[in-house]
Amino acid sequence: MLGLLLVLLATGQVWAGAWSQAKGHYYAKSSGIFYRADKVFDEMGKRRALGMDHDRFESAQGFVYLEYGLRDRLTLLTQISGGQLKAENDLLRKETAGIGDLELGFKYQLVDQPVVVSPSLSIKLPTGYHKAYDPPLGTGNTDLEVRLLLGRSLFPLPLYLGADAGYRRRGGQFSDQLSYGFEAGGSHGRVFAKVYVEGKQTLSGNQESSGEVGSIQVSEGDFAKAGVNLALNLAGSVWVDLLVEGIFTGDNIGAGRSWGLGFAYRY
Repeated sequence: MLGLLLVLLATGQVWAGAWSQAKGHYYAKSSGIFYRADKVFDEMGKRRALGMDHDRFESAQGFVYLEYGLRDRLTLLTQISGGQLKAENDLLRKETAGIGDLELGFKYQLVDQPVVVSPSLSIKLPTGYHKAYDPPLGTGNTDLEVRLLLGRSLFPLPLYLGADAGYRRRGGQFSDQLSYGFEAGGSHGRVFAKVYVEGKQTLSGNQESSGEVGSIQVSEGDFAKAGVNLALNLAGSVWVDLLVEGIFTGDNIGAGRSWGLGFAYRY
């Protein structure tokens, strides 16, 4: 088809922080994320055009994310996505629309002070995958991920710090991945803001040998991205937020940017 070298970004939530939900309480968020890439970081880490014929990739995806406190320290997690993917160049154009992957998991808050420590376990299921989809809505394989989440409140300052590290066991022909993240945020009145850096390291002996789903090459490369998230309390427990993020370094990966709008409710 287009010879694109893409990363299929699961750009939704990333199991929102180390703190658990109280028993019977929940945090729910729906968001729309828009992604576009016409550049790529090649196998040498150099930024260049995605293809010879003005190749480009765009997605418009919706995410529904939920945390529910089954017990005071045990929080259940789930996320489902859906949307439209588009890959095109000056000669060809292909689109896919449908339901994406389903993620299910839990986190358990082991330590409260001075640093919150919560391990988590999640599974990704290819709910909406079909081999005829091109571009694909995922890899069509089941993945299992373990993560360690850390959080530190800087009270009495209205600030916090967070970090996480994880290992994703990927199904099929795709290489396993290490992930990491750092964030810092704070609130003032009805406004909340955070900045973050996230990345993935693919455990592949030959990153140029990408897996294929349909006619799309799914990158086995590495990347790091940075973003800003701003939120405003509309009323009561209802929040609206804006997200902007972009990949700033990597190899064998699409060099795209995303922006998103979300609504959240906490009970």
